[in-house]
Amino acid sequence: MKAWHSLEVTETLQALGTDPERGISADEARRRLSTYGPNALEETGRKSPLVRFLLQFNDFMIWVLIAAIIISGALLREYVDALVIFVIVLLNAILGFVQEGKAESALEKLKELGAPTVKVIRGDGEVEIAARDLVPGDLMVIETGDAVTADARLVTAVNLRANESSLTGESEAVSKFSDAVVKVDTGPADRLNMVFSGTHIDYGRGTAVVVATGSHTELGQIAGMLQEGKEKATPLQLELRDVGKRIVYICLMIVAVVFVVGLIRSYPWATMLLVAVSLAVAAIPEGLPAIVTITLARGTQVMARQNAIIRNLPAVETLGSANYICTDKTGTLTMNRMTVTDIVFADAFHHLVEDILHERVSWQAGAYSRMELAAALCNDARRGPEGYIGDSTEVALLEAAESGGLDKDDLEEEYPRVAEVPFDSDRKMMTTAHRDNGGFIVFSKGAVEAVLEKCDRMLTGDGEVRLTPDARSTVLAATTELGSQALRTLAVAYRKLDSLPGQDVIEGLERDLVFLGAFAMKDPPRPEAFKALQECRRARIDVAMITGDHRATAAAVARELDILAPDRHLVEGYELEKMTQEQLTDRVEEISVYARVSPRHKVNIVEALQARGHVVAMTGDGVNDAPALKRADIGVAMGITGTDVAKEASDMVLADDNFATIVAAVRQGRIIFANLKKFIYFLLSCNISEVLTVFIAIIAFKTLPLVASQILWINLVTDGLPALALGMDPPETDVMEHPPRKIGENILAVPRQLDLLWQGLIITAGALASFILANYWLGYSWYTTVGLDMARTVLFTTMVLTQVFHSFNLRSERKSIFSSWPWENLYLFGAFLISIALQLAVLYLPFMHTAFHTHAPSAQAWALILACSLIPVLLIDRIKVLRAHIRAR
Repeated sequence: MKAWHSLEVTETLQALGTDPERGISADEARRRLSTYGPNALEETGRKSPLVRFLLQFNDFMIWVLIAAIIISGALLREYVDALVIFVIVLLNAILGFVQEGKAESALEKLKELGAPTVKVIRGDGEVEIAARDLVPGDLMVIETGDAVTADARLVTAVNLRANESSLTGESEAVSKFSDAVVKVDTGPADRLNMVFSGTHIDYGRGTAVVVATGSHTELGQIAGMLQEGKEKATPLQLELRDVGKRIVYICLMIVAVVFVVGLIRSYPWATMLLVAVSLAVAAIPEGLPAIVTITLARGTQVMARQNAIIRNLPAVETLGSANYICTDKTGTLTMNRMTVTDIVFADAFHHLVEDILHERVSWQAGAYSRMELAAALCNDARRGPEGYIGDSTEVALLEAAESGGLDKDDLEEEYPRVAEVPFDSDRKMMTTAHRDNGGFIVFSKGAVEAVLEKCDRMLTGDGEVRLTPDARSTVLAATTELGSQALRTLAVAYRKLDSLPGQDVIEGLERDLVFLGAFAMKDPPRPEAFKALQECRRARIDVAMITGDHRATAAAVARELDILAPDRHLVEGYELEKMTQEQLTDRVEEISVYARVSPRHKVNIVEALQARGHVVAMTGDGVNDAPALKRADIGVAMGITGTDVAKEASDMVLADDNFATIVAAVRQGRIIFANLKKFIYFLLSCNISEVLTVFIAIIAFKTLPLVASQILWINLVTDGLPALALGMDPPETDVMEHPPRKIGENILAVPRQLDLLWQGLIITAGALASFILANYWLGYSWYTTVGLDMARTVLFTTMVLTQVFHSFNLRSERKSIFSSWPWENLYLFGAFLISIALQLAVLYLPFMHTAFHTHAPSAQAWALILACSLIPVLLIDRIKVLRAHIRAR
């Protein structure tokens, strides 16, 4: 791509075949439109809805459930069970399909970012055309308030300032000059002779020749980077995929052993196949995917109430695992609004604005009142129906004046403007003259050194006194000091006239001025950002600030927020350009602030952190943030100031643009993941007990202790409801006191597998004890159909009650089941009652007896069931508490 910013205006016009006065002809524009195509982003090949829906089934656990459908329907002839599993799989696929459909609109939103129409000069005069019809060589007419719809080289510029914060991240509008020529390797933020698609004109007017349209613009290249981003599985998705594989591998081994042992013992192969399939069904946690989806969906509702809107369900827990947040500065950590904070008077002492407003009797207060008048009248910003309109600096001055009780409209009636000298980059000043009680009053504002040069007096406690060279130097030193703190200073001065100058207006107005003082302003940090960053540190989450602003501004904000600690470094974009990706990866953990960066730099930073093993959350609001938002483990976009591009490329949107909301979301993410672990452990410990019970009974007693319908009832109903309730468990108080979960930490690490195994063995022991005692104590013979059904009923009910009681054990890994009331989690308490009621229905409703091969238990049977279900739960509770006590010592 040609470096248009490095060419003179005449060279650019010549290369594009454009007349500086007439642009290109309409015929030539049509020809170029057919050559270059419309000024729109290219639409890449998109998956059809059918393909996207079918891809929802491309998951290992889903394959397991499909196998369960085939097993239950084709082999076991349990059609009702097969239908239930099928419904679960279908609902899970529909939920995923709906969520993914939202992401498809990202490029559509990018295409809509530009204004729909634009003014161009074509041959005979100025015409308004659709933005998509712009072609390279078109001569655009731009003025205050316009949205720029293509990249263009300025031909003329009068006091032109462009707001490029959505593209470069720089909060302050940038002055543009048609006669500037910059180096070839200069980044977009410093190309002062260019305007870019997706930005806005804050002030001034000019003409510009289009040099790039559509996907060839800076905005289009960002869209290309969005397309390059690969979809990545979240840590939770990877964990669940691994869990599913482990379950199936273990299941297949056990099934194979059982099948072979049965054949060795001369059982018919058909019988052993049926037994092996039943055992496989026992090993599969059929409700796991559905419960995960429901828990995540509920978590998103809770987060939405806290102004954090989740777009992708599995991303909920990723934020809870994040240990690095890469945050934009403008609009995220700061207000994205210039605000007057300090005042420097002629005595060279600077004062906070709030102190001046509270003290209205000193001479400084009187001087400040005159400064407010100058700020309101020598100002082209104004209040519109939806807020302030104008250059951000002038808006800040107007807000400062209005905060002191002035009203611009009333002032303009009292002091009507009768003459003006617009801001000029050479003079670095703006001056206005106003009628005042039969005479005139002149106000000037601009760079401190420029205004001081035009002053011969200054306003002090002794009135208007001579401005000495020493006083001038002292004021300059004071404002320079503020500038080193990334505050922008603008001086104001005034004079009174009996009549306006006749000839040289500039010379007549801008001389013999009285220096009033200087306003110091900055884009201040959000008040809540301080607390949010402290929360991040407490939660062991590192924060890096990435901004397009200048080094001094970035450093000042970072130091104020304590992001730039003594042991951390600040790196600028040009330094990143010199680094290889490997070098950046080596240094990335030492850097906490990045200034003057490009979109590609942001992606490189995220990838470097990921290479160091970090789970990275990237926050941002501009077009320039979109590629990094997409590449990060979780992208967090601003909902109010954020562009549609950033929102659609993100996983989470902050509805209030509040950095503190991220901390609340982190906390909720940790809560959700902790609850996910609770119900996953619950389901797996229960399924282990089912597998072991069936396996041991077949090997030791040559009897199938549970039929397939009973196994599925336990898995889908009496296991499913408590598991779902555990997903809604209230958080433990220290959830934010621990470091984030490591990316390599498995849910089913070896110690956890051993925990699940011994818990499953204890539950199995209780279940088999009930089955054995039903045969030898209650007389339910395994060798008669009725006796076997009655013994199975005892074991079936024992397992249901044991697992329902066991769910309360999973509320804490350390605390006893008796350390809290069972109704502290009303969902779990309700699930307990419902599960008991459903089991009673299976036992006492006659039509259920046939489906589940059950009989109503006797009083003795109930005594056996309660004993064999409560003892294992109490034993697990005591072992858990004892182990926690030993670990704490």
